[in-house]
Amino acid sequence: MFFLQLANGTVWFIDYGRIFFLFDLFDVNLVFCVDNLSVVTSALVLCLTLCAQYFGVEYMYREAFILRLVYLLNFFATSVVFLFFVYDFFLILIVWELIGLFSLLLVNFYSLRLYTVKAAFKTFIFSRFSDFFIFIVFFFFVLVWQSSDLGLLFTQIPFFLFYNIYVGPLGVNILNFLGLLLALSGAVKAAQFLFHVWLPDAMEAPTPASALIHSSTLVIMGIYLIIRFNVIYEFSYLGNLLLAVLGSFTVAIGAISATFQNDIKKLVAYSTVSQMGYLFCGCGFLAYKEVLFYLTIHAMNKAFLFILVGYVVH
Repeated sequence: MFFLQLANGTVWFIDYGRIFFLFDLFDVNLVFCVDNLSVVTSALVLCLTLCAQYFGVEYMYREAFILRLVYLLNFFATSVVFLFFVYDFFLILIVWELIGLFSLLLVNFYSLRLYTVKAAFKTFIFSRFSDFFIFIVFFFFVLVWQSSDLGLLFTQIPFFLFYNIYVGPLGVNILNFLGLLLALSGAVKAAQFLFHVWLPDAMEAPTPASALIHSSTLVIMGIYLIIRFNVIYEFSYLGNLLLAVLGSFTVAIGAISATFQNDIKKLVAYSTVSQMGYLFCGCGFLAYKEVLFYLTIHAMNKAFLFILVGYVVH
């Protein structure tokens, strides 16, 4: 019955009320949203995390720090699942930073290797770009509505359709401005064109962690962000244009780069970049149901492909 109602588009909100307020600037409410997006993505993450851990125990049973890897994978997956369900912008930011922290620890797992440290530093720098763009959107919402509740924010979005932001003589619609910022923030996480260079280097993480990072966790956070804030993109033609253009370039760059790779793990990484381009392009055309379906299929295939590559390399 539950899944039948989900299939019909039913959405449940679990609201525990205000948990605290910050200097009388805005209230923070503990609200969870149970809908098609959160249930599908969280179930996907949990299933693939279980597979990655089972593979990791067999793949790394001789290593001394296997227990640390299992803990990190658990914390990482839990944070991602919490992100998919939470419905308050401030809590989304907190979990967003936690996921960035755990992903950094996973990439830097073999911290005695120089190339691993460089890859972790690159991942950290690009994550800060993503944080910068999404923080601007957050501060705009807080300054205007003094609330971080997404339910309230989304109901007020259409009222800004005719308001512009001016920088000197140049003006841009507020919703276009917010759509561009969210698209840039999601583009960094989803390894889109110009921001994709961190993802192949993230292969320095252990293979079980790479199976998660490249399939159903870190790379789909950007896609999730776009779909969750789809109300903005109903009115942001510039945001949709940027999504489609970035996605198109990413498809080509990822596919071309993959053909010149000698390392099989790097080849699979660039194929992930290419597939994320398709998803981003789909978001630009507002095809969210199709994007969610394709995301699910790609995540399962890519996770098992990484596990297979691990067995081949091992």
